[in-house]
Amino acid sequence: MKILTNHLGYETADYKKAVYQGKEGDGAERFSLVDESSGETVFSGTALYAGPVGRWNTGSYWTMDFSPVQKPGTYVVELETNRGKVRSFPFEIAVCQHSMRMLNAVTYYFKAQRSTGEWLEEDRCLPFYGEREGVWDVHGGWFDATGDCGIRMSHLSHSTTHNPQQLGWSAYVFLQAADLLMKSGNKNYSILERRMLDEGTFGADFIMRMQAPSGSFFTAILRSDSFGCVHGNRGIGFEYHHSSNQFSEKAETADEETIGDENYEVSFRSGGGMCIAALAAASRHYYPGTDFTQGQYIAAAKRAWDTLYHNNERYTNDGQWNLIDEYCALFAATELYKATREYAYLVRAEEMAGRIMNRMLPLGDALAWFEVLPGEPFYSATDEGMPVLALLAFAEIEPDAREKVRAEASAEKAMRWCLHMASQCVNPFGYPRYQHRDADGRIVNRFFYCHESSAKPWWQGDNARLASLSSAARAVAERTSDRQLQEDLLRFAQDQLNWIMGCNPFDACMIEGYGRNNIQYFFKGRYDFMNCPGGICNGITSALHDEEGIAFIRKPTDEIDDNWRWAEQWIPHASWFLLANALKKR
Repeated sequence: MKILTNHLGYETADYKKAVYQGKEGDGAERFSLVDESSGETVFSGTALYAGPVGRWNTGSYWTMDFSPVQKPGTYVVELETNRGKVRSFPFEIAVCQHSMRMLNAVTYYFKAQRSTGEWLEEDRCLPFYGEREGVWDVHGGWFDATGDCGIRMSHLSHSTTHNPQQLGWSAYVFLQAADLLMKSGNKNYSILERRMLDEGTFGADFIMRMQAPSGSFFTAILRSDSFGCVHGNRGIGFEYHHSSNQFSEKAETADEETIGDENYEVSFRSGGGMCIAALAAASRHYYPGTDFTQGQYIAAAKRAWDTLYHNNERYTNDGQWNLIDEYCALFAATELYKATREYAYLVRAEEMAGRIMNRMLPLGDALAWFEVLPGEPFYSATDEGMPVLALLAFAEIEPDAREKVRAEASAEKAMRWCLHMASQCVNPFGYPRYQHRDADGRIVNRFFYCHESSAKPWWQGDNARLASLSSAARAVAERTSDRQLQEDLLRFAQDQLNWIMGCNPFDACMIEGYGRNNIQYFFKGRYDFMNCPGGICNGITSALHDEEGIAFIRKPTDEIDDNWRWAEQWIPHASWFLLANALKKR
């Protein structure tokens, strides 16, 4: 018997929901919201029965909505059941302090992830892994994850359709967040704005050092041994096109592939698009103390665009474009146009937006989903909201009213589809569901990122995906004229943040140092790699042997001696969470 809430509480303008986790037959009905200091009941309502979820085996659920309460204070939820009264932990309702605290926490997390000291010194003169010759000054950047002091623009390129956006996206998010906080008109954000610019331009400086002679960017700095000495244990890495050595000593296709310069460098989908977008955005923001000028940022962005637009197929693993290339290129072209006002970039942005919208399959007149390739539904462990946000960013620069409306309508249809998918089963937490084509060619629906994608054996928790969809939902809600849709999207957006901040079946806040029941990362019986305050772990997954089950593995088991899939922090989670909070603009 437990009442699950957002551990950090709720903002006055948020939709506010708690979830009761109990047993069938508990008879939960009336609940009250009680002011903790006075004991006064300030709101009463009816708990709505939802039932058990799939094969989670975590009990039955009831939901309790207390959105009308907007008075700041500390509260508890009390619920009458057949087994007695249940009381939640205390939580706050506040004006905008929660968004500010989280923006602050995530920014400090990134500051702590900066490559400094012996790593920075080593990266000032870094060789390449493999046969490529030369050394390069690529110091700076943010460590990728708790157990990985490497630095990546993306990875999983062998999967074709599952490239996550990593460092370039993070740099871009900080610059976008600075813009959003400025637009909010809230003077309390004045210091945070400067810190956003500090991190964003720090990321842009690193991207500049990672630009290859071709105009593309190097894909990653890798380390070969987690416990090895830093000196001699790092290099500029490459990716195989058809397999990965991430989980093995040798990639399956290592003997069959010839490694060329393109393997060391990025396509639009493997980080290039977001590196260009970050540099173009940085060129619009003056910030003192950077290693490069605004003019150098935009010149590098334009050079990279020319290289990748004309040669992207050379850098992809399959020799073609897909949806991920296109939405990353759309962000890049949009930011280049904003920075330069050169018409050619508007034309390219229109081209990419058109390609993205042509990849949408409709369900009736109001719903549509994206295909990443023909016949293959798009889903992502990290960036599922990104094509929606790319279309909305394009709509802001598009002068043709018809094309602007088309882009906004397409984004709205995609989010209506997302809401539709979430509503098709028992779903008390409002968790987003997706569809994918399984190994037998069937389209199946899932809650959590599947184990059998083309990225396998890589799979992990969905926290970045949740925050990306929260961001997309909030962005569409801001633009739609449909009041009911706006309400549904804002509820959905808040549900994703609530899950990350503790309103989930494990009553665990995913942000280290905040809330309750933070998970700890272990690696082969050791806890050397400690999670950083303000960082966000990978999160909850399906069960080890049941895609309809649920898991959040906290302690070593006979099968698990490394719980990275659940406990390891990773910068895409924090980046998306930062954007989701910045989009509140309060």
